[in-house]
Amino acid sequence: MIPVKTISPPFWMSDARAVRLMKVLGGYKEKPESLFVGGCVRNVLLEKPVNDIDIATVHKPLDVIEKLKSAGIRFVPTGLDHGTITALVDDATYEITTLRKDIETDGRYAVIAFATDWIDDAKRRDFTINTLLAGPDGEIYDPTGQGLIDLEARRVVFVGNAHERIAEDYLRILRFFRFHAQYGVGSADDNALAACHAHADKISSLSRERITQEFLKILAVPQAASILSLMFSHNVLANMFKDFNASIMENLCNMQVQFEAVDVVARLSALSNISDDVFEDTLVLSNAQKKNIRLYCEASRLLKSIAKKKAREAVYRFGNSAAMQGYFLRQSQKKQSPDLEIIDIARYWQAPEFPIKADDLMAAGVLRGPDLGKKLSELEEKWIAKDFPSNFSFKK
Repeated sequence: MIPVKTISPPFWMSDARAVRLMKVLGGYKEKPESLFVGGCVRNVLLEKPVNDIDIATVHKPLDVIEKLKSAGIRFVPTGLDHGTITALVDDATYEITTLRKDIETDGRYAVIAFATDWIDDAKRRDFTINTLLAGPDGEIYDPTGQGLIDLEARRVVFVGNAHERIAEDYLRILRFFRFHAQYGVGSADDNALAACHAHADKISSLSRERITQEFLKILAVPQAASILSLMFSHNVLANMFKDFNASIMENLCNMQVQFEAVDVVARLSALSNISDDVFEDTLVLSNAQKKNIRLYCEASRLLKSIAKKKAREAVYRFGNSAAMQGYFLRQSQKKQSPDLEIIDIARYWQAPEFPIKADDLMAAGVLRGPDLGKKLSELEEKWIAKDFPSNFSFKK
């Protein structure tokens, strides 16, 4: 391969840890044996943050291990069957994967063979913008001849035939929409959309864990409403969610972005039409996420009557975050703009502690037992109804 351009190496590419590793892996040779690949190359060209550094190599996994051992570099065989070794250089982590080509795929799993040809490896990747490679001195390689063009145009395009790429792994349908939301500009690629639509029913064949991981990433993009609308219009989510109110989602996303309070779980609550649905048949959510869906929905119902008093009650019962997201959900449903005073209460008001204790009631003659708990709860509700007075007394 011949470099198509050269950039000034960013810090993560030129620091001592990366230099040491790439020397061990033959990245500095005239015919490089290892190159940076995928997201780190894509993002540096887009001037976006780089979080994960992946390296592709012609060396087979066991050879990589021997090279790392000889150089005294720690490693973890994180995905040996698939050719992936994680190198730990001081406090930096690098994923090293041997070039591969697919032998057999069924839409969920692939049988692969290790390869030495950069173009063969690129052909099995999902999108052209993810096939770009970089040498440690900043040389950029484009094995498909299309990746750089699509990246500069901010176009998300499948490598080769979109139907074939999707048939190799149906998760790529969801990945396409996420990547378009994150990197695409303008209309989505027509061929990609047609292929996603044609294979949408196959998403259900994937594990719920894989679906959940990818779908939550889609929900996390700042303006998830537009990409969800595109997905629904192409039947991609029909088997996952029965209903979708684009207006509620758009209003919610706008408010979350406006007040710098993006919350994926609140967006799930909007997808459930604020109904406490935790998507047991579709997604695999943590207990904390399920709990928050319920809290947000309860807070939204409490805030049906929008008043400062109710906002404080929501904070007391559910916490600041739940009160904020519950208020967003309520206003999104009502198609109303948020009240800044209510927002301030939801975000900043510190709920006081209920001033009456069980010991106070027992000192006044209430016996320990069910009546004590009942009386305490009744008093707490009266205190809440009076808007948390500091001088509240059960004797009054």
